[in-house]
Amino acid sequence: GSMGPKILASIRFIKSGGKRVIISSIDKAYKAFKGETGTEIYPG
Repeated sequence: GSMGPKILASIRFIKSGGKRVIISSIDKAYKAFKGETGTEIYPG
């Protein structure tokens, strides 16, 4: 799907104190958690 809503939700999560956001498909979740794929967003 569109990245726009995912990015907006990620920003809200980080602004409310979240430490890390990972955006990935469910079938690649394990690789995304290990930092091998997907999009990661951190505060800063």
